[in-house]
Amino acid sequence: MDHVLTVEPRTETGNKVKRVRAAGYVPGVVYGQGKEATPLKFREIDLVRLLRAGGASQLIELRGLKKRPVKALLREVQRHPTRRNILHVDFYAVEMDVAVRTEIPVHFVGESEAMKAGAVLIHHLDKIDIECLPGDIPEHFVVDLSSLKSVDDIIQVSDLDLPKGVTLHHEPEDLVVSLTMPRAVAAAEAAEEAEAEGEESEEAAE
Repeated sequence: MDHVLTVEPRTETGNKVKRVRAAGYVPGVVYGQGKEATPLKFREIDLVRLLRAGGASQLIELRGLKKRPVKALLREVQRHPTRRNILHVDFYAVEMDVAVRTEIPVHFVGESEAMKAGAVLIHHLDKIDIECLPGDIPEHFVVDLSSLKSVDDIIQVSDLDLPKGVTLHHEPEDLVVSLTMPRAVAAAEAAEEAEAEGEESEEAAE
């Protein structure tokens, strides 16, 4: 999916940035290795729509700065602590033949039989740290929860379907998800097991 954000050059800096926000724009900057940082601005609603479409971890075409679009990754989004509106954004301009490091979200699908029986899912990793060429960045990693049959089952980084050309910055045994039993359920099961063992002992004694 192509993610495009229309931007404009920004001349307001320092205290004058308030004027940018007052005019309904969000200030930002795009920078890259060996490149001078370029101030820019854009409409907040345009970035919000892009984020909802999954652009937070994908290549973004910044259009409006030069004759050719600038390929970039979203590096940092600063938000107001209470209102949560976007205050400032950093973009990192990439070279298509130079590998970049970024984080890709995990999408969970399927249903776990163990969860239906009362187990609780623990998310250890919601994003996966990878490195690859910009054109090879996957949209997301899919994790099928139906493989979790019992509370002892886990899904590790080594279980992920890794696209060609993508390198993981994790240990293979790092957990993506695991299961646990709520205390009340675990206690009830332990009591049932103890009762069953007691009945077996009585039968053996007879």
